[in-house]
Amino acid sequence: MLGTALALAVSGATLSAAEAEAGPRAPRTERVSTAGDGAQLDGRSLDAGISADGRYVAFATKAERLRCHQQTYTCLVLKDRVTGALTPIPNGGDSSWGTPLLSRDGRRVGHTAGTKSPAPMVYDRETGRNVNVGAPGHGTGLLRAVSADGDTVAYTSGDRFRPARNLRVRDLVTGADELVGGDSWFGPASLSADGGLLAYTTRGADGVDLFVRDRGTGATTQLDRGLGDAGFVQLAGNGRTALFAAGGRTYAYDLRKGAAREVAGRPAEAASPDARHAVLAEGADGTALTVLDVRTGRRTPVGPGAVTPGSVTAGGRAVAFTSAATDLVPGDTNGSTDIFLRHTR
Repeated sequence: MLGTALALAVSGATLSAAEAEAGPRAPRTERVSTAGDGAQLDGRSLDAGISADGRYVAFATKAERLRCHQQTYTCLVLKDRVTGALTPIPNGGDSSWGTPLLSRDGRRVGHTAGTKSPAPMVYDRETGRNVNVGAPGHGTGLLRAVSADGDTVAYTSGDRFRPARNLRVRDLVTGADELVGGDSWFGPASLSADGGLLAYTTRGADGVDLFVRDRGTGATTQLDRGLGDAGFVQLAGNGRTALFAAGGRTYAYDLRKGAAREVAGRPAEAASPDARHAVLAEGADGTALTVLDVRTGRRTPVGPGAVTPGSVTAGGRAVAFTSAATDLVPGDTNGSTDIFLRHTR
């Protein structure tokens, strides 16, 4: 079963830690959804998350060689780009997975497990344990955010019919659990690097609104007033800015000045941990991925496909994405979607 550790050592040269983070200077694309020996996987892979340093990539897969085809849904695996090891995250054999969100160093992988009764989970790479982080009586819900230091998570709780009814924050070190809001619907969220600030979306009287809460003082500020329904949000690690989508556009909000400015006419799908680089899905069919530097306005093409939150490395140097394209790397003949990593510089 996939609950047991499976580590397939990569043959040939491996990446150094520095190479995994920065990669070659010239832009290039590599396929990440491969076995430890470099062979392509024989099943679709999708929904990737990456650590800020670029070393670890978590993604869902139905690869037969990993015995994922025996499961009703999908497997979640963690790829070490330095050693090539591919490690399944234990799930008991019967769960599907929500988009993985990794801590800065890739030690912790937050995700939602299951569909009929979803659970907010965190996998610890060092201990090999995958645990439900919900407080007692609040174990049904959705994992929404993981702080860069990996010590704090935001998650929703409820029941199988309304799993996003309440929003909570849990300190994985002390076990302290805080109720942020309840009896509503809570969507995308983001935490500052130390977990002190929480950005979150919730349904209000005029649609879906976006707020930032200072967990130390309890002060709460709305960021999207008059901009339309909010969606994706990335809070900068230092807590000074927030990048978010609202009303079909993308905005950068300066938390010190209390001002938002439009940076793109399309909604961001993902962003770098410092909230400076946004990934936009452009083109007629919305599959032409582009990295936008919201300070300079520079656009850098990524490739055809789709991204999820948590898929951009520090400084926007690389983007993990799902694609069905067969011409991004040589020898792509598995006829399935794969996970690729585009090094932008």
